[in-house]
Amino acid sequence: MPRFDRSDVPEADLEFVVLADTHHLVDPGMYSATGDSVTPEIVREWSDRGDWALALAKATEPAFVFHVGDLAQEYPGSRFFDTGRQAAVTQFEESGLEVNFAAGNMDIGDKPDPTVPAGWVEPGFLKRWDEDFGKSFYSRTAGDTHFIVLNSQIMNTTLPEAIEQREWVDADLAAHASHRIFMFLHLPPYLVDEDEPGLGSYDVLDNPDRAWLLDLCRSYDVEALFSGHTHFQVFNRAGDTRLYTLPSTTTTRPGFYEAFNVRPADRGWLDTAKLGFFLVRVTDRGTSVHLIRTSGETHANHRAGTHILSGTIVDLPHSPVAAYLRLPITNKSDGAISYPNHVRHRIRDDYPLLSCVEAGIRNVRFPIHDLDVSLQAGQLAVLRREGVELTATVLCPRPGDITAAARKATEADFIEVQLTNRFFPDGEDLAALAELREAGVRVALAPLALEDTGKVHLRSRTGFRPRELPQLDEMLTGHGLVLDRAVCMVDGSESVWSDIRAFDTRLRSVGGLDFLVPLDADDEANALAAAEALFAAATMPGCRVYLDPLQDLDRVTKVVHGLLDRLSNPRPAFYVTRVLNTVLFGEGRATGSYSAVEPGGGANIRAIEDRRCELWLVTENEKPPAAEALRRRVSGNGRVRLINPVAGTSWRDTSGVIADLVASPSSGQLLVAQIPK
Repeated sequence: MPRFDRSDVPEADLEFVVLADTHHLVDPGMYSATGDSVTPEIVREWSDRGDWALALAKATEPAFVFHVGDLAQEYPGSRFFDTGRQAAVTQFEESGLEVNFAAGNMDIGDKPDPTVPAGWVEPGFLKRWDEDFGKSFYSRTAGDTHFIVLNSQIMNTTLPEAIEQREWVDADLAAHASHRIFMFLHLPPYLVDEDEPGLGSYDVLDNPDRAWLLDLCRSYDVEALFSGHTHFQVFNRAGDTRLYTLPSTTTTRPGFYEAFNVRPADRGWLDTAKLGFFLVRVTDRGTSVHLIRTSGETHANHRAGTHILSGTIVDLPHSPVAAYLRLPITNKSDGAISYPNHVRHRIRDDYPLLSCVEAGIRNVRFPIHDLDVSLQAGQLAVLRREGVELTATVLCPRPGDITAAARKATEADFIEVQLTNRFFPDGEDLAALAELREAGVRVALAPLALEDTGKVHLRSRTGFRPRELPQLDEMLTGHGLVLDRAVCMVDGSESVWSDIRAFDTRLRSVGGLDFLVPLDADDEANALAAAEALFAAATMPGCRVYLDPLQDLDRVTKVVHGLLDRLSNPRPAFYVTRVLNTVLFGEGRATGSYSAVEPGGGANIRAIEDRRCELWLVTENEKPPAAEALRRRVSGNGRVRLINPVAGTSWRDTSGVIADLVASPSSGQLLVAQIPK
């Protein structure tokens, strides 16, 4: 059975799980002759995926579990509805989870809309739900935390239950106004715009109850509202209320893939990288929402090992990880009119934004002109509210351009001044930089220069080299000017580890260093680059590492893989970043907390230590000598924690046969050994 490793995240006051759209399916053959794009082959594993998702949910040992609708694929009034409902209930009973259910359209009927494909909710369906699960709107309380489950399907109806629900939730919120409040329902209030059409849209609440619900969230400072239905993650805000729309645990839906510039397999039915559920951790520093990625796995094909619970941005205030947005933070489509919608199906790709929060990425870097585009500026502002700092880059061929950069200073946390056609600021540049600093603008400085790299055309490089930083520092000190950051280039001529550690951080007039770490088209090499960057950053006080780019570039001169592909799904470097960011910088640890050490034994191992442990980064080629060095180092005490950062799993060596574990192919291409002192 699965287990979770919480070694690197702070203790939570309360944890709860939210699942959506398990769609237990009794008979895959129901699709064999329908003519739909979904086929028996596509749906065959849905129920098995649900079983594994419930096993993972059980393994998190939550205080509460909430399911926000669509238990079974058979809808009310259909021939196999009773059989499907009972099978879904049995699935939950066998999981051992005690679940608080919200009713979905597959459970009690569709919302009132003459265009929706199934029958509307009606009294008989409600009565059946009440008999099986109890009242469809209710609340739970644990200490100072209050949970409210609502029935979205009866909203905007004239059913007596709809009127009763309105009156009840008003009273319930008033009675618990001093609590931390979380809401759960099936239909999301909206996807992209608060005023988007509800009539003719299968996927969102209509007005007037949409406006009523959002007004309640704002009035009572609801901390988060969780919904499902779309099988696609969406993130919005209503005042201070976070609006999370969950993925499914079993299937994705084609209709949402107009958000991307590439078509996924089977038009989106098989985009299993997006499947999962939420583990929500309530702490005194905030609420962290962890996506537990199930990735279409089942009991038969899941990855072995204990799952590392990685921290989100809430848990990692000292994370040095940053990302370069060569593509905008989001893409929005006004969409197509396609089944089951009769209005344009607006959708926005929130996955890059959510991935930054998930991995604890603390800063993103982008061209300042993104702030002039309302869509991008709006989503960057959302990202900033989630705790991600913004660095806007400005091309400055003339000193006057430096002063002009202040116009956007309030919309970003840092302005990166890029000196074009010169490596160092001259007298006028220094005066303009001083003006920015006097105005309270936080400034990063970078040269942007052309160099001959042996290619047909010159290539630009951004950032200082190690030998140039002392000269910059001396120049700034001589003029009495202190800058917040200096941007440094990592060219990978030796290794990312060596390149970063070649820089001297003992500077008088530069607050910290930003390292630009370029990724390539090789996923294995990128995973190693990310790992080495984080290991090196652990030894460099106050630094940041920009992994470049966040998303793939696949229509440019040089194809580059990012942390995410063009469907916004994680590549191996993303998983490495997420895990090592937590392992190295969780629980109050910051850059500069570690020092580099030499483990000995002739292995090419990146090793660091603090007062608590040593951490060794071992590549596939170095596993045999590393195994021997590790065996001598720990003398068989069996206390070593071994981490596979790509798989996000860990295990403890209790057998003492460390060499066998390290050399095992199941360890993956990268391995981290954590040796306590």
